[in-house]
Amino acid sequence: MSLISIIHPSRSRPEKAYNTARKWIDMSGIDIKQIDYILSLDSDDPFLSQYYCEWDCEIINNNRSSVEAINIGAKAAKSNILMVLSDDTECFEGWAVSLLKEIEGKTDWILKTQDDIQKYIITMPVMDRVYYNRTGYIYHPEFKHLFCDTYMTCVADITGRKLTSDLVFHHDNPGHFGKPIDDVNRKNDATWQQGEEVFLRLMREFSPQDRAKIKDQSMVNWLRMKGIR
Repeated sequence: MSLISIIHPSRSRPEKAYNTARKWIDMSGIDIKQIDYILSLDSDDPFLSQYYCEWDCEIINNNRSSVEAINIGAKAAKSNILMVLSDDTECFEGWAVSLLKEIEGKTDWILKTQDDIQKYIITMPVMDRVYYNRTGYIYHPEFKHLFCDTYMTCVADITGRKLTSDLVFHHDNPGHFGKPIDDVNRKNDATWQQGEEVFLRLMREFSPQDRAKIKDQSMVNWLRMKGIR
């Protein structure tokens, strides 16, 4: 059985996806057989035929969003540790060895690593199978993209299962580093209103006692501004 399942959703970026996958495999520091690599693609992607993977890892589905692509990919995961990458997530030499040391001996957890952007939100989910099996998804399926990780992070606080690590996996998001955005970025950015509405509705379903467990004061203040206390 492999040690780590990597779920990598991608759309319209075949070369970038390949380079990312190759880098994460080559720099893992563990045997390739210990990594279950899942490239989750959309059946209507105009660049689908240009995707290439050296491993038997492709899952092609009629996805309506990145959240669906990730959740479909996670269902195929075979390992005890599940993690999600994007095309623009960077790694470092020996990342898997360092990650395994971080969570050694632990169970029922979700890990917050650093991405050089978000101090609070878990932007690169890493969790064990016990945590995943509680819901059977990585991201709540009602989200299309934006706010899915915000909700996931708040739930991690509320359940008391979040671990925080100093490991840095740089997220080279063009929206934060002044680089040109593409159609995939624009599609994701267009989900703000839908994501906010779903997030606020789901947060209202928690009791005030549960919401008090959220550890980020700016998030607490924003929820209050939206009428959620």
